[in-house]
Amino acid sequence: MSDATEHIAAWEAAGLIDRETADRLRAASESEVRKTPATGTSAHPRSAAAALFGPSVTISEVFAYLGGAFLVAAWTSFMSRSDGPNGDPGVVLGAMALLAAGVLGVFGLRLMDGGERASRASGVAFLLVSTYVATAAAAFGNVAGLDWPALGVITSAAGLATAIALRVVHPAVLTQVGVLAWLSGLGVSALALLQVTLFPEDLSPDTGLPASTGPDPLLLVVATAAFWLATAVGIALVGLREARIADRDADAGAGRRAAISRFWAGIVAVLGLSQAISRSTFTNGEYGRVVEPWIGDLALVVLSAVLVERAFRRDATSFIYAAALGLMIALTDFNLTYLSGSTEVALLIEGLILLAVGVVADRLRRRIGRGDAPKPDASDVEPAPPGAEPLPAVNVDPSQPSGSRPAV
Repeated sequence: MSDATEHIAAWEAAGLIDRETADRLRAASESEVRKTPATGTSAHPRSAAAALFGPSVTISEVFAYLGGAFLVAAWTSFMSRSDGPNGDPGVVLGAMALLAAGVLGVFGLRLMDGGERASRASGVAFLLVSTYVATAAAAFGNVAGLDWPALGVITSAAGLATAIALRVVHPAVLTQVGVLAWLSGLGVSALALLQVTLFPEDLSPDTGLPASTGPDPLLLVVATAAFWLATAVGIALVGLREARIADRDADAGAGRRAAISRFWAGIVAVLGLSQAISRSTFTNGEYGRVVEPWIGDLALVVLSAVLVERAFRRDATSFIYAAALGLMIALTDFNLTYLSGSTEVALLIEGLILLAVGVVADRLRRRIGRGDAPKPDASDVEPAPPGAEPLPAVNVDPSQPSGSRPAV
């Protein structure tokens, strides 16, 4: 009999509580005890970020992954040394990449239902499958005479299509990462293709630096920023859909996929906007930033504020990390452009920036979700019997839904 049950029995025997109250307390105590192993609580709880990828890695897993990495590296090296007819490696390289993708795909399918750690290994195998398929597409595209950025679009599209198919077969965090990674890669190559087609640049005969010969470079900055922000919104909508599935079906795996999708959306928004506002070109006899640095930094600060608002609105700490990155990039750029007159001053200010951003981000992360739980009315709370010891509290991590096994 547990300590809590003993206390309840003693209270009842002493006449401090009636039988009905004792039964309610025993039922509540047993319910909390049953929750403890399901939520994986311990004296040293894992962070929410670590919990996204399932249980901790064992020593046997470490050696298994290391051995697998050497095998993959050996096959990849062998692929790079293989020559086809007339010394053209394209067709042979593509065929060998497809062979590796097929073997890893079968391996991943066999591991899917073997438990949490086997499921994680399946996700790793599926990530390699999409990579090898993209490699094969690049090899065949090279044989067909495609150049960058068209070759990048074909390669990324093949990797994305494979990743989506594997995500349907095995809904997990790692397969979700594969989809998001190849979607981002497709965005990079598609944007490069659009820039080459619609905004061509030539080298200046005087300086050898790129000079725009098309529309105003400011238009390219705005278009690039809009492209990446729209991509980030699309990824965030994917995260919202996963979150709704998690709420509707009590699906812990969907909740983890929602978290990684929101994190990815925030990072894409911050890095995409940062890349757009830092664009430089050769205009009016000078090479410099198209947008004034302080204007770009202000745009990043506004984006970070929006991400913080979304974090509290959606109760998602994933957006806080992206907001912290955006604020750090903006303040660092402002420091290096306007404040630092020497290396020592630059390092001092940068250190203060990092410390301040880290403290603020941690404070905001801790505040998310605190105000959502309704506080009980004082009239609804039954006072504890005089001299009674309180029931032991169970520390449940709200980021870890109970009664589920993570798919990674």
